[in-house]
Amino acid sequence: MEWTTTNLIVQTLAGFAGAHCAAAALHDHRFGAIGHSLVGLVAGALSGYFLQVQALTVVTGSGSMNQPRIADIFVIEGLTGAVVGAIAMAAIGMLLEARRTKT
Repeated sequence: MEWTTTNLIVQTLAGFAGAHCAAAALHDHRFGAIGHSLVGLVAGALSGYFLQVQALTVVTGSGSMNQPRIADIFVIEGLTGAVVGAIAMAAIGMLLEARRTKT
């Protein structure tokens, strides 16, 4: 699988959505809609740039490479971006909450 701009866009938008979903689930670690949006977009873009090819590496039980279909590509890239966006939002939210309660 090669690197494409379309997959970068998919992961960037999915990172945005993942950050907002994580913010809805983690009420104590929210830090504003603009902050969630920025963190999700940046995390999704970074995962799309660096993890795109690795996320699409699919092997069979015998170890041979398996070419994913177009639908598989969009689902894998979308889930990767969403998970990275959610993890980044949760991590930054926890850091900001710890800093806020410490002072």
